[in-house]
Amino acid sequence: MTRSYRVAIFNDTRRTSHYGCEIVMETLISNLRERGIEPTFFWPMGEDWRGREEVAAALRTVDAVIVNGEGSIHHSARRDRAHYLTEIAAFARTTANIPSFLINSSLFELEPAIIDNLRHFDAIYLRESRSLAALEGSGIEAAIVPDLTLLTPCPKPTGPRTGMLGTDSVKADLATRLKRLSKARGWDYSRLTHAAFPSRAEHALREYLRRGAKWLHAVLTGRNTRNRKRFVAWLATHQLLCTGRFHAVTLALATHTPFLALASNTPKISGLLEDVFGHDSRVVSLSTLEAVSDPSAHIFSATEEVALTTFLESARIRADAMFDAIHSRLDSARASQAH
Repeated sequence: MTRSYRVAIFNDTRRTSHYGCEIVMETLISNLRERGIEPTFFWPMGEDWRGREEVAAALRTVDAVIVNGEGSIHHSARRDRAHYLTEIAAFARTTANIPSFLINSSLFELEPAIIDNLRHFDAIYLRESRSLAALEGSGIEAAIVPDLTLLTPCPKPTGPRTGMLGTDSVKADLATRLKRLSKARGWDYSRLTHAAFPSRAEHALREYLRRGAKWLHAVLTGRNTRNRKRFVAWLATHQLLCTGRFHAVTLALATHTPFLALASNTPKISGLLEDVFGHDSRVVSLSTLEAVSDPSAHIFSATEEVALTTFLESARIRADAMFDAIHSRLDSARASQAH
């Protein structure tokens, strides 16, 4: 019989109303629940948990901590988020004697203090191989499990792909250039954030009201109100995606949509593509994007298609192994407590 467990999730990225982040959290929660692991406490992205009494109280009610790292743990010399997200593991152990897992994470340019924080995690799962460089020489082991958005089912085509889609970038200047380029070329365009009507079942009252107000404002001002499922289906109708967003790339891969990408704020896109294809030639300069005119010139080659199909199959296998390993670790922890 499958045992049931309760976990706390830190770095809940749903508050950003970002397609990729919402899909990550949806996938994370559903895979945990399939294994009898119920998330009962969520700490939102961008908020420091240190000194918050409710965090210590919550940790005493759960069996483990899961940190959804995503793209939050990098450039620690100037980003406090890299500190408090990695400090939670030691705090969970000393406060409640429970294990912690860092999953779905990229790592880049970390100070020695952050590396020491990582030693307290019971297991670390990184999104792409380049992130292993941040751990080089530390003796810390980590497994590669690709981003959870890559488990997104590919929509069935309703017709031939047509046209091009541009998205924004985490870098504000590139986001502006991409929006202007899309308008000038007549491409479809979308930010990776949206204002879809909220679900009362998914959100606490305060968050539900915040999202409802955002959705109403978007409707009145004509902004994007497409939800994550509609976005993925829409993305899959295009011949080519031009983007500066990591999660736009992962969703393009999941839907077999050809793409060209600008580098993000860390080498995570290049790292992912090297894992998929063995090269990152689809990471290009802005001038290259500005010169694109024929989307058919950038379709996936037969070799890329084979590599992509193999990679997506591997991503599911690795994700299943990760969630199974977390469940197994919780079984071991409970057995130890029983003795």
